[in-house]
Amino acid sequence: MARAKGTVVVGLVKALRRHKDKSRTVLPERLVKYLDERIVVASWYPLEDYVGLLKAVGKVLPNADYNVYVEMGRAAARDHMEGTYSRLKKTVNRQAAFTLLTSMYDTGEMKVLERAPGRALVEWTGFALPTREVCETFTGYQAQRMEMQGFEEVTVRHTRCRADGGTSCRWELVWKGRSML
Repeated sequence: MARAKGTVVVGLVKALRRHKDKSRTVLPERLVKYLDERIVVASWYPLEDYVGLLKAVGKVLPNADYNVYVEMGRAAARDHMEGTYSRLKKTVNRQAAFTLLTSMYDTGEMKVLERAPGRALVEWTGFALPTREVCETFTGYQAQRMEMQGFEEVTVRHTRCRADGGTSCRWELVWKGRSML
């Protein structure tokens, strides 16, 4: 069974708890327990639960003029880069992205397929439950992580998705400033 680390689950649960009454109406019955249980950031949770919580947050948060999942990814990156994974904030090498991914999910593999100054193509293969929502949070996460590492004019575009029938998920990363690769 694929799993997600408590570090990515806790933010979702906090958002759901802020809107507890509405959350109870959108959460599948098997996930309602998360509204009351303590989330341990060092523990692993079923990936299926993580995806269900993620989708529920998208239904609970007020409608906005932005992509809620991209913004959730950005918020998670801020939390992580200021807290649990702050040691990676100072690094500019691609290992930070890989370390973060493997520390949060026990499924899938990420690799850089191409690189040039200020450009990278990142591919994520084998993720157990590919969904558009997960990919959008990853898009926001990578953009925020790079900005917090001092990169400028960061653009992260999701160009291929397994949720849409692709064989893998791909992102084009473009930036100015510090050299990443």
